[in-house]
Amino acid sequence: MKKKKQTLLWKIEGKKISGNAYVFGTMHVKDRRAFGFKEQVEQAILQCDSFASEFNLEEANHNLTATSMDLPNGQTLEDLISPKKYKKIKKVFFKQTSLDLDLLKHSKPMVVFNILSEAILSSDMQDSLDVYLWKFAKENEKVTLGIETLEEQLAIMEKISIEYQLKSLLTIAKSFKKFRKQTLKLTEYYENGQVQELYKASKKSLGPMRNIILYDRNYIMADRIAKLCQEQSIFTTIGAGHLPGKKGVLRLLKGKGFKVKPISLSK
Repeated sequence: MKKKKQTLLWKIEGKKISGNAYVFGTMHVKDRRAFGFKEQVEQAILQCDSFASEFNLEEANHNLTATSMDLPNGQTLEDLISPKKYKKIKKVFFKQTSLDLDLLKHSKPMVVFNILSEAILSSDMQDSLDVYLWKFAKENEKVTLGIETLEEQLAIMEKISIEYQLKSLLTIAKSFKKFRKQTLKLTEYYENGQVQELYKASKKSLGPMRNIILYDRNYIMADRIAKLCQEQSIFTTIGAGHLPGKKGVLRLLKGKGFKVKPISLSK
């Protein structure tokens, strides 16, 4: 990807477009480093009538239950791994979060994994970047929508086997320093708008799950964004890793006859 195309913000153009239309790559973190471009992004949001996040965040607040994040059939993490491995994860988890893993022993491994990931980064901001932008759009009386439905998001989580989740959790517990380094590198890529590097690293980390978590969703997102752009002036946000690549949302939108124009961002 050429340097001028190494950006998180893209304008969507074409004969079928109803008005201003953008797609922006977010990072689901509260770390201030992810907010370096927010003023320019806010200005683009103000140019549109509607705002769409990956899914409707208000719908998630009302309908996402704790049980959807729990292991099935009353299982616990201790039931699934050896006492030695559980003790190792528990030690790493407490060191990084100051929390007792026993409080989350009924949770799916991905929940523990995500908490460990978040603990590596700072929580300078009250909200994650995507939530912050959603609230900004609401405050400025934009129509707020979801690209995917919450049910679709939960269905994706269900496709990620417990075995795979456990393997991922055990891997980072075994070598947390390496995982920390990888996570900080992703944040650095995002902070500098290096979407191609971010995509490559994300794709590699997903391994056999890349079709489920990345590619399959790209097709859905591109279809929905294309439809939304034809119906209204809209600013859309998706995880930055979904933007580039041969199967990325930008390429898929081009395949539908739209032009995607990189918007240079500066801090």
